[in-house]
Amino acid sequence: MKLKHFMLTAALASFILTSCSDDDDDMPTPGTIGIATTEDSYDEGEGTVGITISTTSVNAMDVTINYEVTGTATEGEDYQSLSGSVILPAGETSVQESLILIDDTEVESSEEVIFTITSTSNEEDIVGANSSLIVTITDNDSYPFENGILVSHEGNFMQGNASISFVSDDLATVENDIFKTVNDADALGDNAQSMSFYENMAYIVMNGSQKIEVVNRYTFESVATIGGPSETDFLNPRYMAIANGKGYVTNWGDGSNPDDDYVAVIDLETNTVESTISVAEGPEKIIVKDNTIYVALQGGFNQNNGVTVIDATTNTVTTTITVGDRPNSMQLDASGNLWVLSSGNPSWTGNETAGQIDYINTTDNTVTTTMNYAVTEHPGNLEIDGATLYYYSGGSVYAMDTTTSVLPTTAEIEGLNFYDMAVIDGKLYGVDAKDFVSNGSLEVYDLSDNTLLASKTVSIIPGGIYFNETAAR
Repeated sequence: MKLKHFMLTAALASFILTSCSDDDDDMPTPGTIGIATTEDSYDEGEGTVGITISTTSVNAMDVTINYEVTGTATEGEDYQSLSGSVILPAGETSVQESLILIDDTEVESSEEVIFTITSTSNEEDIVGANSSLIVTITDNDSYPFENGILVSHEGNFMQGNASISFVSDDLATVENDIFKTVNDADALGDNAQSMSFYENMAYIVMNGSQKIEVVNRYTFESVATIGGPSETDFLNPRYMAIANGKGYVTNWGDGSNPDDDYVAVIDLETNTVESTISVAEGPEKIIVKDNTIYVALQGGFNQNNGVTVIDATTNTVTTTITVGDRPNSMQLDASGNLWVLSSGNPSWTGNETAGQIDYINTTDNTVTTTMNYAVTEHPGNLEIDGATLYYYSGGSVYAMDTTTSVLPTTAEIEGLNFYDMAVIDGKLYGVDAKDFVSNGSLEVYDLSDNTLLASKTVSIIPGGIYFNETAAR
């Protein structure tokens, strides 16, 4: 009996095991489901991005894998619509889904497409730790006037032909009169004296038109006009700087009145002049360190020799530093100290004086070093690139280290005719106003060997060079 009982039990066990084995052949084998792609980020112009959905084991039958798509990118605008599921064929371990990007012309920030596996038709499948995937779509479009050079042109006095030119960073393209073209305007105005940037805005100071034109610095679309010939906001405005979230604009006032010169304070939210700060005669260039403003008192239609210091938190004058006659340009070095270049009084004044460089310690606003030129030398256009100062004098450009206390005796480049200049990243940019009636030019030199890289025709009386960076995305 015991033997018969044993044989019956073995036969039953064999039947059960065989039946289970046959059933397993018809069921998918559970596995871990994941999602991946070869890169994390793709340019919108790359077309189709392959998304791989895979499992760690082979299934004996087709498995439907469901996913959801979220993120900051917009379906139908940034990428073509997706079905939300894929079929993983029997016997395969992976399947491809296609993310088809839409290459539009809109300038926009990078956006994300987030894929998340939500479920499968095989209830025993495990959704793994890598079941979510973020794909970043980067923009390949640009604003028309970003990442290049803007040149302001004074134009002829009282003729209203001031303008702005754009030169591409590779110096291949020149577009003149971009404000007029973009805004379909008759003219920018009279005498574009200077330009300043703050965030996405450019502020064009129009000396003759007694106004500031506010434009988007990357598209040059008009945003606002502050002041104007019939307004009293400005009187002979010259240069602008930004401090403590406000705009500060130097004004010569009436040339016949030495006591009406001021710095106008602009609310940059409302584009209105909210107050003025009285200063001595001829405020010209203006530069900011933190919330301290330095204003060069060139003298306007007369002569002056000071740098006025303004506290931007209280909008009050704290002191005036005596420097050389007619300070025309200033630069802050890597230590945050101030270099001031003065041209000296010209000979036609009947009181010709020598040019001068003063080095000011901005901790206590005292002059620590003074270097004097010959009486007949009248330098201008002080620039700084790294630890090297550059200036223009007598048709030549000179260079000197910020650690020196001796003026250079040998020019870097001679035979120039610059009306203004700028130095950045080892390149010298200078504008030549020619005869002040016909079109001028922008000249670019490589300072590593002082060779001329390019000469580009711009417009009438180019007077300022400004570097427009790439817009934030």
